[in-house]
Amino acid sequence: MIAAAVLLVAIVGVSGGCGAHRRPPALTAEERALLDEPPLPFSLSIVPWDAATAARKGANPEAYAEILANLAIPSGAFREIRREQTPGPQADLAGMSTGVYCNTAVIPLFTILSLGIVPTTWEETDCEGMTLRAARIRSNGSVQVDVRYKGRAIMGWAAVFIGALPGWAYGDVRGDSRYRERFRLEVIRHRREIEQLAGPR
Repeated sequence: MIAAAVLLVAIVGVSGGCGAHRRPPALTAEERALLDEPPLPFSLSIVPWDAATAARKGANPEAYAEILANLAIPSGAFREIRREQTPGPQADLAGMSTGVYCNTAVIPLFTILSLGIVPTTWEETDCEGMTLRAARIRSNGSVQVDVRYKGRAIMGWAAVFIGALPGWAYGDVRGDSRYRERFRLEVIRHRREIEQLAGPR
């Protein structure tokens, strides 16, 4: 029992202990009213880049599509959101990652060496962008949606206590409900453009 506890502490310590982040700002009353609107009445397929785009960007198209899907699907911004290789027959819109990358995660060297006792803090940034195109009609038009975050983050045993404070949360900001809400809010703010892009229903 004691050996198992020591092993667990060592594993968590070597991995940097625990992580926490300052949450994105709470929504204003106006933003909350927008967020309370129903999801856009379209089916969205999150798809990877084509071969030419992947070669131009020099990045893994599947990885970027998966990252976008992990944010878009739980956001509930559209009536239906699927992760697909190509837009299915039900799709009104196709969404692709813009390939933007601004993560400032650091390697917590001293936190690892001290088994989590010495905390690592930094100014974390994260962002995600999605380009929307019509899936069922021929169109050269597109709509871009972006969400960005900047705030303090901490890793190490101190995060166990910091993460419990008001305005803080455990884990990565991409798992934060407020980050997903910000993404959905940006989609809603582009409602008119997206409706025009999808075409008549």
